[in-house]
Amino acid sequence: MDLPQLSEDELSEIYNWVDIVPLSRAKKHIGRDFADGVLIAEIIQHYVPTIIDIHNYSMAHSVQQKQYNWNTLNTKVFRKMGFQITQKDIDAVIQVIPQAIERILKMIQFKLDLFLDQQEQNQDQKQEKPIELKKNQNQVNNQKPIVNNKQNDKDQVIQDQKETIDILELKIQKLEQLVKLKDSKMQQLTQKLQQAGIK
Repeated sequence: MDLPQLSEDELSEIYNWVDIVPLSRAKKHIGRDFADGVLIAEIIQHYVPTIIDIHNYSMAHSVQQKQYNWNTLNTKVFRKMGFQITQKDIDAVIQVIPQAIERILKMIQFKLDLFLDQQEQNQDQKQEKPIELKKNQNQVNNQKPIVNNKQNDKDQVIQDQKETIDILELKIQKLEQLVKLKDSKMQQLTQKLQQAGIK
C-alpha cells in the first residue's frame, strides 16, 4: 500500500519533529540527506536505542549501499516495531522523489509512538507483579538464607524504581517535544498574522 500524501501542516509537524533529534549531519535537503537511511537509524536510536545497532549503517552514495541500509532497517528494526516499508517506497526515497521521505518519516513517527506506548504498558505490567511472589519463588528454588532473600528484594525494588524513572524520562521527552511543536506552530501563526497586517 502506497503511503498517503501529506498536508502542509503534517509536513511542518514532521520537520519540527526531525529538528528535535540530534543528528550527525546538518540537514540541507531532507530528501537527499535521508536517502541512505543513516539518519533514520539515528532517529530510531534516539528513541529506542535497545533495538538498533547504529554501526550497521554507513553513509552511502551508491544505490546498492543505500538499499542495504534500508533493507537492514526493514528486517532488523522496523519488523521489531511491528511494520515494514515497501520496496516501492524505499526506491522512491533513494531516488529522492518529492515527499517520499516525509511520508516514511510520518509513518515511523506514528509507529514509534505505538511502540513506546507498548513498552510502557509492558513495564507497568512487570511492576504490578507482587514482590512477595518473587520472594517466595527465591525461597523455594534456591533455599538461600533470609539475609540473601532480603538483599534480592532490595535489588528488585531498585530495579523497579530504575524502570519507573526510565518510563518517566520517556514521558518527559514526549511532553517536551509536544511543547516545542506547539511553540513552533504558534510562531508560524504569529508570522502569518503579521504578514497579513494583523497584530
